[in-house]
Amino acid sequence: MLVAAGQVQAQPAGQPALLPPPTAAPVACPPRGTPLVRVTISDPDVRVLAPVSADELRRMADVPEEVSHDTVLHHLGLTLSRVEWRSEITVRSQGPSGGPVCGVPSEVRLSLVHAEHSIRLARELPRGGCLAREVLAHERRHAEVNRRTLRDAAEGLRQAGRAWAARARAEAPDAGAAALLLQEDLTAAVEPVLARLRAAREAGHDAIDTPQEYRRLGRVCPADQRRLSERLRTH
Repeated sequence: MLVAAGQVQAQPAGQPALLPPPTAAPVACPPRGTPLVRVTISDPDVRVLAPVSADELRRMADVPEEVSHDTVLHHLGLTLSRVEWRSEITVRSQGPSGGPVCGVPSEVRLSLVHAEHSIRLARELPRGGCLAREVLAHERRHAEVNRRTLRDAAEGLRQAGRAWAARARAEAPDAGAAALLLQEDLTAAVEPVLARLRAAREAGHDAIDTPQEYRRLGRVCPADQRRLSERLRTH
């Protein structure tokens, strides 16, 4: 009988003690070198689309139906933006025939894409008038926030990609599985950059959409304001 602290194990007479299975040796990774990290941006000019009704703008902006007339004036224009990020990884791997393998990135290509970026104005605004120009200028300020923060995020993505590529490795049964593990790890590494992009955009838009700005938009172009009020009352 073999006795260890806290447990008792019995072995049949004349039988050798059972040994734990040998631990597999770690898989050697290929030489890493200096991974190439490339970041690109696709950011076409914002598109000004055909006007829609103020009611439709409120629905697109997810504004509740129970709104005051003053709040309606806040939604005479809307800027829509959707950013996507994409990645491609070239993996160098090595290991014995039949696996497992160790994979490391040799090239990382990251891209930020403005998949949607558009402005719409309310159809009730007098077309081509003073107030329409003021609202469009307001929305273009939002568009510039979107473009500026996208450029800033590209630099953050480049730094995060380089730091990740310098340390990333994955052990897996084969090269394809190693590539998938590296992709998952890269996604986690760049998420803080994307979170900062979202926060910077929100702060930039909040700095534009102030009570003072909405009061200003409610005072400019008095003739157009009267025409707008008449159109909103009849719809």
